[in-house]
Amino acid sequence: MPFLIFLFLSLIITIFFIVRNLIQKKYTVFVLQNSIYLKKLQEINCKYKFFSHIDFNQSHTYDNENFYCDITCLDYLIYQLQFISTKVIDQINKEKQNNRLYTEYQKEVVALEVGKFLIDIGKLKYDKLVATEKRLINQTIFAKPHTNFYIAVTLFCSQINGRIYAKKNEIYYADDILALIKRLRNRNGTFYNDRAIWDSICRVERGKVSNKMRFSIYQRDGYRCRKCGVSGRHAQLEVDHIIPIAKGGKSTYNNLQTLCHKCNVEKGDNLY
Repeated sequence: MPFLIFLFLSLIITIFFIVRNLIQKKYTVFVLQNSIYLKKLQEINCKYKFFSHIDFNQSHTYDNENFYCDITCLDYLIYQLQFISTKVIDQINKEKQNNRLYTEYQKEVVALEVGKFLIDIGKLKYDKLVATEKRLINQTIFAKPHTNFYIAVTLFCSQINGRIYAKKNEIYYADDILALIKRLRNRNGTFYNDRAIWDSICRVERGKVSNKMRFSIYQRDGYRCRKCGVSGRHAQLEVDHIIPIAKGGKSTYNNLQTLCHKCNVEKGDNLY
């Protein structure tokens, strides 16, 4: 007996949902065919094309705590802007255009009136039609495009095994980014006229020599100073940039060598 009651209740509930869905479908079809708001909204939508968002967020993980503490998020952004500034400026301009277009779009949409239909609604309930119309409007109206460009920079610090134990992050917006790009472009050849910009670039370039990379250089050079040949447990070995960073050198394997501390100090910024 309880089982039959359960089946009967299940049947009633199923019928209820079927009927409700059929009624909702009837209202939806009527609104789609006769809503003046939706027809005008679709016409407006055809007039506007917004640019998609391109993510320029930056992140990096350091396995050397000294570099992690020394290099700021601003330093890292300045370094990366050397390579992506043209694309960043283009995206900033696109999102500014998005902002202008979306303001115009909103003005046109706000002027439309809800609850007006092409034909008489007959026996349909007006309130239910309006509720259905609003639901369909929310599905049709354009979501706000990206209009406020920014770049988020996140730096991590990890142990040499990869376990991250520290993080710092900053967000930079269009005006600040454009100001940085202007300072980056103030240069004579490879020389940056803005010393602070150059110092940031040097810090990040130096920080590209990770502990893992450092040990790889030592191993390649046989744990021996390439100038005086000293090696062994008591040799204070360091990784040196053959072409110094101050003279445009990069932190690449073919520009790095093993020197003892004494030879590294003697070399300084010389090219040997």
